Amino acid sequence: MFKQFEIILTTAFMALSAVFLFLIICRLRSIFFKRDMRVSIFAKKVGVFNRVAKLLLAIAIFFMVPSIIYFFFIVMLPTSVIRPYAKTLFCIIFSAWSLLEIFLCASISEKLLKGSLFRRSAFLISVIFCIALVVYLSPFLIKSLPYPAEEECVLLEIPVRGTWLAGHAGASDITNGHLINHYAIDILKVGSDGRFFKGREKSVTDFYSYNEPVYAPADGRVVEVVDGLDSDILGNQDIDNPAGNYVIFNIGNGKYVYFAHFKKGSIIVEKDQFLKTGEFIGRIGNSGYSTHPHLHMHVQNKATSDREGRITYPFRFHKMFRKRVLFWTEVCNGYLLRNDIFSD
Repeated sequence: MFKQFEIILTTAFMALSAVFLFLIICRLRSIFFKRDMRVSIFAKKVGVFNRVAKLLLAIAIFFMVPSIIYFFFIVMLPTSVIRPYAKTLFCIIFSAWSLLEIFLCASISEKLLKGSLFRRSAFLISVIFCIALVVYLSPFLIKSLPYPAEEECVLLEIPVRGTWLAGHAGASDITNGHLINHYAIDILKVGSDGRFFKGREKSVTDFYSYNEPVYAPADGRVVEVVDGLDSDILGNQDIDNPAGNYVIFNIGNGKYVYFAHFKKGSIIVEKDQFLKTGEFIGRIGNSGYSTHPHLHMHVQNKATSDREGRITYPFRFHKMFRKRVLFWTEVCNGYLLRNDIFSD
């Protein structure tokens, strides 16, 4: 499934990049060869309607670009499999096209001023379309980006080593598919090739997450452990035991860290054992209600896996390197959103 999505989406975004590059070339050609003479939108002959339309178009494009990039690469879960070069190329070319269009909004084509009803109608439709797109997409960014303040969050250390991707993550259901375990995250190991798997994606061992070690993100005492469920078969989701093999430990102040989907027989800690931050707990598997090897993590109010009465809390990591869309930054007390890539 990952491989199919990777091929389809990578090809699609490379094609989109080619389309916007073509549009840039056409625009530059018309400007430098003066086949499309332009006048300032503040010239008298432009008129109020065209002037306002151009200004609205510039504003719409300015807000549309980050909204589209955010929607494609954070809100949409399947785009996590797009090859990095395709994502980078699309963002660069799409942003370059938008800057050129915003620059051109300061003037208007003579062909448009003297053009046919069809040409003017097409221009008006493009303005309305861009505004409508901003109105539709902006709420995704506005509603999903905020996260509870640091003082409201549990502060933890990253429980894994290397480079990982956050699948479901964040404080909103826009970027987090955990309907019961609010603020929970699912993370997958990213290989040196930028993928989540190698080979044919036919076995759990094809996934880089499989058998990766998990470490205690805080000091705490183990309160519940399950370690005997099968974890080595893809597509064999255990509805009766959704967490699979799991560990819950008490980190104090009525807070409990919950890790799920461990590999069978890999958990080395026992009930009532005290863990120091950074101590080895077990290895990632595919047990429970899981489609592929990954680590589920959340912070809750209960010492058991019983869902009734469960409350989950927001949490942040003390220090990490995080890549959101394109850029790596060092983050202290930071949180994760869907499709963030991060490392220790």
